[in-house]
Amino acid sequence: MKNLNKAKEVYQSIHIPKHLSYVVNKAIGENGKKEHHPWNFWKPMVSTISCVFLAFVFMLNVSPSFATTVSEIPILGEVAKVFTIEEYHKEDEEKLINAKIPAIENTGNTELEQRVNYEIMLKINEILEEAEQRASEYKKAVLETGGTEEDYQPINIQIDYKVGYSNNQVVSFVIWKSETLASAYTESYFYNIDIKTGKNLNLKDVLGNNYKQIVDETIEKEIEERSKKQNMTYFTKEEGGFTGIENEYQDFYINTDGKVVIVFPKYQIAPGSMGTQEFVIEEPIDFLSK
Repeated sequence: MKNLNKAKEVYQSIHIPKHLSYVVNKAIGENGKKEHHPWNFWKPMVSTISCVFLAFVFMLNVSPSFATTVSEIPILGEVAKVFTIEEYHKEDEEKLINAKIPAIENTGNTELEQRVNYEIMLKINEILEEAEQRASEYKKAVLETGGTEEDYQPINIQIDYKVGYSNNQVVSFVIWKSETLASAYTESYFYNIDIKTGKNLNLKDVLGNNYKQIVDETIEKEIEERSKKQNMTYFTKEEGGFTGIENEYQDFYINTDGKVVIVFPKYQIAPGSMGTQEFVIEEPIDFLSK
């Protein structure tokens, strides 16, 4: 019961603006449907915070797996925490969806937590709606071009997150989404949050004014070493390979050692078979040591 009360407190701390509505418990009105998880994800319909909370309490009582999820909150640093607030599962003839939805708490900055958690919910809701729409359109295209129901294979959609660094100054984590049919398509969303200011940090913030030189030199050297020692084949500059990062908003996260990790998605600087490419920048982040 202590853990359930804690979970309720966490959820109550998430502020929902008055002008936005969610359906947090569509399953209540769909008793005829049977799914592994009876709580469909938030969709616009309900306009009060009380409805959100009542639905949350409902799930704590009817779904043991959900209650377990929200009560198992791993502590990642002295202050900030990233935890799974919901695990969502949906399966039908068009798609198979498995999603873990993260939230942050215990940063000492309530306004920051409310804003970030709200933004995460919006983002994942958008991702799921777009993925479901693509699955529906793809199945329709298969059938309209002469395919049969048996020819169609449901699209596998996964949403998960990875936590990098967390202390009383910064929390860094990545939310990623993968859609798999014949091949996998992945997107990532990076959060590097200054807990005091609430700012999402960029490379200039963490590496200083020389961030571009530092990053470019590190990556060029690493590509050369990987090509020689690991027989990895990167695109040449003429083929659209690495020519330097464009600006301070290049994708990155901070790993558990407090180091910047630059991330390039599949196909950006190397063949897709090599997957996502990551490069650790050894330059120390000054403000983490202060």
